[in-house]
Amino acid sequence: MRLSEAKTDYYRRKAREEGYKSRAAYKLLEAVKKYRLIKQGDRVVDMGAAPGGWLQVASEAVGQHGRVVGVDLSEIRLNLDNVQTLMMDIYDKTTLEKVRVLLDRPADVLLSDLSPKISGAWDLDHYKQIDLVLRSFELADDILRKGGNCMMKLFDGERFLEARKEAERRYATVVVMKPKASRGESSEMYLVCLGKRT
Repeated sequence: MRLSEAKTDYYRRKAREEGYKSRAAYKLLEAVKKYRLIKQGDRVVDMGAAPGGWLQVASEAVGQHGRVVGVDLSEIRLNLDNVQTLMMDIYDKTTLEKVRVLLDRPADVLLSDLSPKISGAWDLDHYKQIDLVLRSFELADDILRKGGNCMMKLFDGERFLEARKEAERRYATVVVMKPKASRGESSEMYLVCLGKRT
């Protein structure tokens, strides 16, 4: 077994043992610990939230006085008092309105683990994925408070700098993060963006 496969298996097993819906939970946990991305009492929106690993982490991080809203095209089966989910499309204009109602005030954090349906044509998949990142930034412009934070998944490639520039235009601090729980050979990385400018 290759080292990257062993690492993936380790996080998958750890997620099962600790009750997380996916090993992706450890990617967000790392960012929360390292950058204080989410705090007690925060309002958090998670785009591309299925199967719910990030929702579980966010729920723990915000505590009983916080609130988390997850959005995905797929149904999310999760029973947590401070988490609500919407089975909707991020390109649907009514999604934003429904998220706002559930939050009841501007969000403190926006998370995006969105990914296109992988076709295997790398250039096309990368292009579509960056479009999802840019759409997430647009949503954050509308629902994230000034000073708020976000974390976005993106694939490395020719449009990476385009996405990073959009992040740097909007946020005071932008860090490129390759979480320990990511597969070693994967081009997946995350932009951790702190301190929304306006």
